[in-house]
Amino acid sequence: MQVVNAKPKVGSTVTIERDDFLSGKYAAEIQRLLVERSALVFPAMHLTDAEQLQFARTIGKVFLVGGDQELQNISMDPTVNRTADYTRGAFYWHIDGANDVIPAKATMLSVRTMPEQGTGGDTLVANTYAAYADLPEAEKQAIDKLRIRHALEASQRYINPDPTVAELTRWRQHPSRSHPLVWHHRHGGTSLILGNTCHYVEDMSREDGDMLLCRLQEWATQDEYVYRHVWSEGDFLIFDNTGTMHRADWYPLDSKRLMRRTTLHGEEPVG
Repeated sequence: MQVVNAKPKVGSTVTIERDDFLSGKYAAEIQRLLVERSALVFPAMHLTDAEQLQFARTIGKVFLVGGDQELQNISMDPTVNRTADYTRGAFYWHIDGANDVIPAKATMLSVRTMPEQGTGGDTLVANTYAAYADLPEAEKQAIDKLRIRHALEASQRYINPDPTVAELTRWRQHPSRSHPLVWHHRHGGTSLILGNTCHYVEDMSREDGDMLLCRLQEWATQDEYVYRHVWSEGDFLIFDNTGTMHRADWYPLDSKRLMRRTTLHGEEPVG
């Protein structure tokens, strides 16, 4: 297995024998790299659905999206993605499962239909371990005990800032969740939990809380912390959901861009 880093603080390309990849021979090494590098790209793998699931099970337990989907279509086309409207939130920085008690461990994507040339569709991953590590010590102390309320309403307002009463009622039927802003992981690392599900900072004025979240997200998405993946045929991308944010670069809503996504069950409560 050969690893080439894309940037000093985030992103690596991994070249590996197909049989070793699928067998889990390097599963422990891949999981270690995932935490260290945030995003790993396995180029030109051309995985089938069965192979993607085979690999996923070597590093974790597959999460059933919607209770029944081991693999999910990620597309803006409602004929192939039953949650296409909700998926538009993917254009903004987020983590997967922020409204769950235990956020997802990792997310992986295989490209099935490439975005049309020149229309966007890159995937961006921001390393919030590195972003936290580089904060001034006084800032780390100031935010260490803060908690954030996460809610579907917050992410949906990016897409629809002027909802109807019926829409707002439907959003609020989904559970919201309080998480620490700073996640002290059991392996010793520390990351930030940010993104478009952040509704407000608890026990802080809305004005001050919104400014804090805006400032930290701007800090964490500086170029040095962000890996941008420009898709090529057959690519496979996996990122550590517990120490990153991610988003899709804008592409037309009528694009045929299609990814197959597998999500791994979370293994560590946030606290």
